[in-house]
Amino acid sequence: MNDAADSPNASPDDADRRMWLSYLQHELTSPAEALVEYTTALLAKTQTLPNTFHTSVERIRSRAQFVHHTVESVAAGVASDRRTLRHDLRGAVGYVISACEDLTESASPEQIETLNPELVETATLARKVMGLIESVVRYSPESEAVRPSGGIRAAFEKHRAEVVRASTARDRVEPGRILLIDDNEFQRDLLSKMLRDAGHSVEAVASAPDAWAKLAEPFDLILCDVLMPGVSGLDFLRAIKSHPTLWAVPVIMVSALEDDEGVLACIQAGAEDYLTRPVKAELLRARIAGCLEMKRMRDREQQYQARIDRLVQAIFPPAVIEEWRSAESIRPRRHEKVGVLFTDIVGFTAWCETRRDEPEAVVNSLQELIAEFENAAHKHGVQKIKTIGDAFMAVAGLTDATPNPALTLLNFGFDLVAAAAKHSAGWKIRVGIHVGPIVSGVLGQTQFTFDVWGHTVNAASRVEANGKPGFVTLSDEAWQDVRESAVGHSREANAKGLGTMTVWDCAPPVE
Repeated sequence: MNDAADSPNASPDDADRRMWLSYLQHELTSPAEALVEYTTALLAKTQTLPNTFHTSVERIRSRAQFVHHTVESVAAGVASDRRTLRHDLRGAVGYVISACEDLTESASPEQIETLNPELVETATLARKVMGLIESVVRYSPESEAVRPSGGIRAAFEKHRAEVVRASTARDRVEPGRILLIDDNEFQRDLLSKMLRDAGHSVEAVASAPDAWAKLAEPFDLILCDVLMPGVSGLDFLRAIKSHPTLWAVPVIMVSALEDDEGVLACIQAGAEDYLTRPVKAELLRARIAGCLEMKRMRDREQQYQARIDRLVQAIFPPAVIEEWRSAESIRPRRHEKVGVLFTDIVGFTAWCETRRDEPEAVVNSLQELIAEFENAAHKHGVQKIKTIGDAFMAVAGLTDATPNPALTLLNFGFDLVAAAAKHSAGWKIRVGIHVGPIVSGVLGQTQFTFDVWGHTVNAASRVEANGKPGFVTLSDEAWQDVRESAVGHSREANAKGLGTMTVWDCAPPVE
């Protein structure tokens, strides 16, 4: 036989084609007729069984009839390229095998006793027909030079083994939501039943466009036929893997063809696995379980990374995070004019002493107040630096263009005073603000801390220590930046380490 005749793109001469048609008729006609006879006998046995069995066997017989009709048509000279013929025949015979196995698994002992001889004979014959299809309707690429090496198949089998090893036992597998795409109604129904029997939720569609319409909903896995009219399974796979959000959904490809080029194309396009019909229920469950387990491991890793990202965002300013991501280091910087705010709770230590046997109540009360402070910081575009006991430190104008850091912190401070006053503990707080140059940077090797240093930081701390409870107190330098927009009263304060300084007390606006 001329190998070129095996290519769908080649035109074998009449002599070769007549020889091949005679060979096909001789080898496949009788087995195809026998398959129809066996499935007809099996159908007769289901008359006394539940309707579901009768319906399933009717579908098995219809696939056997399809095989017989297809063989007769091709033997009579109806044109068909070998790749399509092999795919169609393998798909139909594979359905017969898989459906017989599924009936065997789902039937009761009494039902099996009735059906067993015909089921065994039908499945056995179908396997022989499958072998004949492989030898008679053999498909091979036109050029051996483009055939992938056996190493590719071995690499994929290694990957497949890893997927199966990753799966948990069947009774411990968490069910998944699966999108099934197959243009063959019988194959869709059979695979859907296998998946639902394993506890999965299944949405079954007949084409890639129908699948896209479903993908607005979340799915844990996609099971996709390779050869479909219109948009092929391979094109659909490539579209999925290039999508910005759907690329992570695992895809298992299913085909009646078993050729290295098809497997290679699916691997390169991003398929997690590749199954060849007939698909055994146990094998399908194992592959599905493995892919779902790997997806859930990836999902947990992404959730863990998201928690880390949120933690990093809570510790470092956005500009610092961006610098670290791009340069993998954070260099110290000097900032010429930054507003620094400190606040602490008046009488907090004494309040804790009255609740020394209620540590959870102390922490929960403080957590509630700090959460309000952080919400206010987000509202005003203020960067929290840290908490120290019951003290809270924040800055304005550090990494973004804040026109008036002192005014931003004044309004922020008013919100802090109001939040403390509304707290169930009835706390009052002192708030102190100063503006000036600072140095910022990150310290630590295993526990990192972003912090700021300099005279401005010390002065803001001293202003807060000398502040009036329930007021926002500003240094004279900070007051000069807000005096056109605020009402305040000046006084002299003795700041530790800094001597006498002028401060301004601003009362929160009356609501």
